[in-house]
Amino acid sequence: MATNVSGCLVKVLLFLLGAVMGTGLTAVAGVVMFVPDSTTVSSAEPTSDAPGMYVKKVERVVGGDHYEVWLGPSPDRGYVVTVPGGWGHEPKRESGQDGVRLKFDNGGEIFVPKASYT
Repeated sequence: MATNVSGCLVKVLLFLLGAVMGTGLTAVAGVVMFVPDSTTVSSAEPTSDAPGMYVKKVERVVGGDHYEVWLGPSPDRGYVVTVPGGWGHEPKRESGQDGVRLKFDNGGEIFVPKASYT
């Protein structure tokens, strides 16, 4: 679509409109690329002596995928532990008086103090 415009003011206004639209499209593209999408892959409900454990897969267009373990009362609230790459995504939850120990199949362990998730 070709338009024949004349006048300095019209050209400046078209330039500003293009700049605003370009900035808006760049912001939308940035949000789509960098905002993660998470899916709960497994969960263990809270008990009287242990918090709930919710394992989530976090996917990003830029930056790759990783897993997080959320310890707390519900899937959307809790203390977040990022699982190191290659450790898998099915930890065993062992609750103690002073906290929770997450044990992975590769022998790795992550200890979370009780003060973190209560």
